[in-house]
Amino acid sequence: MQHKGRKLFRHVWGLGFIIVLLSGWLYGCSAEEDTPPAYAEDEAASSYEENGQGGAVSEKRPKWTEIKGSDDKFTIMVYMCGTDLESNFGAATADILEMCEADINDNVDILLYTGGTNVWQNSVISSGTNQIWQVVHEGIVCVEEDMGANPMTDPETLSAFVSYCGEHYPANRNALILWDHGGGALYGYGSDEIFGGDSMQINEIDRALEEAGVKFDFIGFDACLMATVETACMADHHADYMIGSEEVEPGLGWFYTNWITMICEDASVPTEEIGKMIVDDFVRVCGEENPDDECTLSMIDLTEMGRVYSSLCAFSANAKEQLDGNDFRVVFRSVGDTKAFGDDSYDTIDLMHFAENCDIDGSEGLIDAVERAVVYSANSANVLHANGLMVYLPYNDIYAFDNMLEIYGDIGLAGEYIEFIRAFANIVVGGQSYIGSNTPIDALSDGEESDTMPDFSDWSGYSWFDEDYVSGYADSYEEDTYGDEVLTVDDRGDFFALALSDEDWEIINSIEMQLFYDDGEGYIDLGTDNYFDVDDDGALMVDYDGLWFTLEDQTAPLYVSVTDEYVEGYIPCELNGEYVNLVVLWDEEGRGIITGAVRFYDNGMSMKGLLPVKDGDEIQFLCDYYTYDGEYDDAYYLGDAFLYDSSASVAYEPSGAGDYLLYYCITDIYNNTYYVEPVLLTFAE
Repeated sequence: MQHKGRKLFRHVWGLGFIIVLLSGWLYGCSAEEDTPPAYAEDEAASSYEENGQGGAVSEKRPKWTEIKGSDDKFTIMVYMCGTDLESNFGAATADILEMCEADINDNVDILLYTGGTNVWQNSVISSGTNQIWQVVHEGIVCVEEDMGANPMTDPETLSAFVSYCGEHYPANRNALILWDHGGGALYGYGSDEIFGGDSMQINEIDRALEEAGVKFDFIGFDACLMATVETACMADHHADYMIGSEEVEPGLGWFYTNWITMICEDASVPTEEIGKMIVDDFVRVCGEENPDDECTLSMIDLTEMGRVYSSLCAFSANAKEQLDGNDFRVVFRSVGDTKAFGDDSYDTIDLMHFAENCDIDGSEGLIDAVERAVVYSANSANVLHANGLMVYLPYNDIYAFDNMLEIYGDIGLAGEYIEFIRAFANIVVGGQSYIGSNTPIDALSDGEESDTMPDFSDWSGYSWFDEDYVSGYADSYEEDTYGDEVLTVDDRGDFFALALSDEDWEIINSIEMQLFYDDGEGYIDLGTDNYFDVDDDGALMVDYDGLWFTLEDQTAPLYVSVTDEYVEGYIPCELNGEYVNLVVLWDEEGRGIITGAVRFYDNGMSMKGLLPVKDGDEIQFLCDYYTYDGEYDDAYYLGDAFLYDSSASVAYEPSGAGDYLLYYCITDIYNNTYYVEPVLLTFAE
């Protein structure tokens, strides 16, 4: 395939096209959106320090649970919201069968609270009402046949189950496992398939357990993304240990047989030995089922969380000094370099990795505190920089920060950490408002920078927003602003190039290429690629080699993302009539393998595991479509539906003759995205 010709694309509609895309990035929520309830600092719950759970802590708090060493009694409570994990895959039933295979005796009572799914993939559990079951060897016995059809994301439902177990199955050792989807500190736990609606946020879990009045040896989350500082501080009110995953859990979840057998053989077994077996079995069994799965699981000593939070506050005080001292780029670059989880959609980063990257006063103390608290953790070989405990930092979804502040108040978190993330969020907003308000569009129009002041109307209703604080960084934002010469490409003969200075590279977080195809009536969005190159002068080369992603010989609308460990991508499509994203993972040989599909939830939950994609499944690619005026039109089918063949892989193939519109998208440390001057390339067969 040869280039027929190549020209810069500078028509008027190109500017409108960029305006549409850029405004979608910077102003994703309208000013008419309901403003979350304001957080009044003087009305907040007493701080973690004042509750006796934190502060300048040098020693562990006493444990809630006393292990006698003999005559110990253990009650295991499993809150099993089956949701689509059960109705589609029978995952809850599979875990119940694992429990039944344990050598259960009278030392241990295992109680299941079931509900939240349209269909149970077994012949005994009802989907029409919530029930309580007792697990016995090789079977389950119903002890409460009709608890009513209650939402399992309602804190009252959880509280009633825990109270019931405490009253009818009293024990000196208790464990609670919350089984379902998870959404981290921001979105909490659970997605009831029958009732839908909201999840159960961690402050609601806190309230439910407080009302139930039972203290736990450990609380476990067989759910995604729950190993956060915020979740652990909440669980500290109720338990001695917590077990959870930093990353999205594979669909298999925990393996239950061995650790339940361990407790049945010795009800006095140390809790840390139980946790070690849960963690090791989880990583081993999931890895045996699918070596490409990302597995993280950790056991956290909650009696150390006072020291962790105290160290986090000391670290945050120094980090805020960097923000206040106009040295905030160091902190922002550290955030960008830190391991994030859940495809960057949950604003959670590994706490120890963040402290290592920042390397400021307080980093060593924080690292030491985390190492003490995370008594055991394990990851699959394809996961790096996951150290067992992550923390929320508002970066991608700033609009959600008000809700998080309300959660902090309810669970008793206050102090320097909260002040640091308030400052961080304000600087992000400032960077988006000051910088995002002028250069990218003006550089493509008249080459002159705009004098328009930022519009803070979208933020004025948020309790944490401080316009005076943001305005204090105006000079710094001006230094970080790309001028018109940066966004204009130069014709260098064999390719076009975007000149970038060393200072420009300092504030760049990522670069990706976005490709559109002209079908004669408008533009098909073909996706993004992470590949880019620079010339000898450090300029970004703006070029396209005519190859794009294909699957089953069809051009695929594929969007690439990159982590420290791997390159993956997703393809929007209909899978057997359901809208999903196909997940593509590139192996060491450079083949793009379909590892499954992701389903979407309205309440912010992350899907536990992936939908399997099997031979013979029908796939229909979907693409976004834009008019020549730059207006988004709709999502349309791309190509013909086809039946999946697992032997096929994603490949680079010639994308075909025609006109292709090429952008490079630069994302800076404030999460602003700049669209480089577009280039129109024409290819012939």
